[in-house]
Amino acid sequence: MSYLAYEVELSKRHEKILGQRTVLLQQMEEQLENQTKKKNLRAVKFESANERNALLLKDLEAAEDSLRVGLHTQLHPTVIALETKYWASIEEQLPKWEQFLLGRTRNPVEERSSRPKKMQNQLHQDNDTFKNTNSQSPTSTFRTPPRCPRSGKQK
Repeated sequence: MSYLAYEVELSKRHEKILGQRTVLLQQMEEQLENQTKKKNLRAVKFESANERNALLLKDLEAAEDSLRVGLHTQLHPTVIALETKYWASIEEQLPKWEQFLLGRTRNPVEERSSRPKKMQNQLHQDNDTFKNTNSQSPTSTFRTPPRCPRSGKQK
């Protein structure tokens, strides 16, 4: 093969490679543009999601506050007193349970079952007091909901 034919063949191969290079460069530019568009779109979606979540959180907090205020205005004084006693008892029993869970003392339930009679009588008196205060009086505005009739199906 002559040098001229070899030179022509190399020139054709060079042109072919340059054409492929141009095509690949265009594809790379298009891909870069697509990636940039996707990145910008994700950023916009991220911002809108953050705004939406902030609004939802604000709405939930407002609803929670309104429920909390409404809850205490609608409860009967006896229920509020019971709730207060409940939390006081929790705070009183918490150290005993912490010690038990840390493995330092016996189970507080076992200790409670061996209480003196005087404390058990006091508990019965507290229960009787609750039953008496819960019964409806003619001046009371607190009403208990009616009981649902039991269906014939029982578990």
